[in-house]
Amino acid sequence: MYNITLLSSFHKNLGKCNPNELFKIIKKIGPEIIFEELSIGTFSNVYSDGYIPSTIEAITIKKYLRDYSIKHFPVDTYPIKETELFSGSDKILQSSLEYNKLWREQVLLVAKYGFNFLNSNTCIELFDKIRTIEQNVLLQLNNEKLSREFKSEIGLHEKRENEMLRNIYEYSKQNPFNKALFICGATHRRPIIQKVQDFEKRGNPKLNWTFYEGHL
Repeated sequence: MYNITLLSSFHKNLGKCNPNELFKIIKKIGPEIIFEELSIGTFSNVYSDGYIPSTIEAITIKKYLRDYSIKHFPVDTYPIKETELFSGSDKILQSSLEYNKLWREQVLLVAKYGFNFLNSNTCIELFDKIRTIEQNVLLQLNNEKLSREFKSEIGLHEKRENEMLRNIYEYSKQNPFNKALFICGATHRRPIIQKVQDFEKRGNPKLNWTFYEGHL
């Protein structure tokens, strides 16, 4: 009971990161429930009749629902305000050749290895390097507005991650299941794994987490 797999994704169709590959993974896991990184409003729009989704997750799940009778729910329900988002990515791109190089490397690895890369320690380490450069460049720029936005967005993602896990645990209290899948963007992989440890200490119920591992 209460087996749940975290699968990290990229949202965009890129090389081996595509709906067909994702469909194979979901089919192999065989979940009876899928928790999605979507708000309630976006979820309603995406799964309305006639809507053509743009993310590989929604494309795949729509296809999966035609073949298999499963439940799926949006768990990314923390409200997002535009004022909490970072607007200085272009500034960092203009200021750091290494930053550009790492993002190009990231895209190439996603295209070449798909979900094997997205669910690897290599991917986590690359995101860590990118975050470090962002912090260093912002220190050099000494722009109070951008620094404030950067901290605000980090805080926003922290709240979103906690909200997603809280929603999963709350659902699990009321609805026992055998096998579930939580699909979430790869940038959230390390913090989600860390936060799961805190949620597990609280128990009620304890979930049997598997963190899908890719092989490069």
